[in-house]
Amino acid sequence: MHSFDSIAVEFDLKNHSMQKIAIEDLNIDYQDKDKIYWIHSNLNQKNIFKKLREKLRLPEQVIQSCGEKDNRSTTIEIDEALTLQIQGLCSMKLNDNYDADFSNLIIHLTPNYCFTASKKLSSVLFDMLKSCPKSLPYAKTSCFLLFLLLEGVINDYAKIHLAYEELADQLDAQVRTSNKNTYSQVLELKHGVMKVKRYTIAIREILMRITSRNILVISEQCRTSLYNLSNHCHLIVNEIDSLRDMLNGLLGQIDNQLMQNMNETMKVLTAFAAIFLPLSLITGIYGMNFYWMPELGWKYGYFWALGLIVLCALLLFLIFRKKKWF
Repeated sequence: MHSFDSIAVEFDLKNHSMQKIAIEDLNIDYQDKDKIYWIHSNLNQKNIFKKLREKLRLPEQVIQSCGEKDNRSTTIEIDEALTLQIQGLCSMKLNDNYDADFSNLIIHLTPNYCFTASKKLSSVLFDMLKSCPKSLPYAKTSCFLLFLLLEGVINDYAKIHLAYEELADQLDAQVRTSNKNTYSQVLELKHGVMKVKRYTIAIREILMRITSRNILVISEQCRTSLYNLSNHCHLIVNEIDSLRDMLNGLLGQIDNQLMQNMNETMKVLTAFAAIFLPLSLITGIYGMNFYWMPELGWKYGYFWALGLIVLCALLLFLIFRKKKWF
C-alpha cells in the first residue's frame, strides 16, 4: 500500500459488472439510472482534480471542503446530494507516540455518482475496491458506495482499537513485572485512544443525523444499513471507554508504585536523619567547652564520647533494621 491515484470506476447495476475507466473518458449520463460511478481524486494531483471539478460540476461547498485542512467532521446537504467530511485511517501502524495517522476524506454522494477526495493515502480506498464486486449484485442505487466507504472507515477504527488493546495489555504486563517507569507511554497511549474515540463519535453523530432525516439521495434500504453502522459505532465507543478506564487504572497503579518508592526512599532518609540526630546532639553538648564539664578534663573523655556516639548509632541502626526500614 503505497499510493492511490485518482481513478474512476463505472458500475452497471443491471448487469452487475464494474470497470475502471480513464478520467478523460468519464462521461456521466444523468438520465441513465442503471449506471453509477465512483470517482476518487487524489488532491495532490491538482490538474486531475480541476478536470473532475468541471466534469462533475461539483458544488462550491465541496470544492472548499477539499481545500480545507480542518479535521472537523461535517455534513452538508445540497439539493439531491449529500457531502460528508470524515477522518479516515491512513495506516494501521502507530508511530512512536502510539498515535494513529488520520486524514480528511471527502465523500460527495449524488444519485449518479459518489465522489471521494483525500490528500493522504487512506486504507479504506483499497478495501473499497475489494468490497465492490461482492456487494454489487445487491446494489440498487449509489447509496451502496456510501455504505461501503463508511463501513470501511468504521472497521478500520475497530481494528486500530484492537491494536490499542494489545498495547495496553503489554504495558499492563510490563507494569506488573518491571520497575521501569511507563507512565509517559501509558499517557501517550491514552491520548491516541481518545483521538479514535473522538472521530468515532463524530461518525456516529453523522450517521444518526442521516438516518433521522429524509434525505433524497439516501434510500430506505440504505438508511436501515446506515443505522446498523451507527450501532456498530456505539459498540466501538463503549469498548474504547472500557479501554480508557483500564488505562486510567494503569496510571493509578503506576502512581501508587511511584508513591511507594518515594515512601521507601523517605523512610531511609528519615532513618539516617534519626541516627545522626543524637550524634549531632552529643557533639554539640561536648563542643560547648564549658569550664565545669568533667569529661573535658578526663583522661578517657574523648574515647567516652566516641563510644557513646558509636553506641547510639549502632542501637538506632538495629532498631530501624528490625522495623525493616533498610
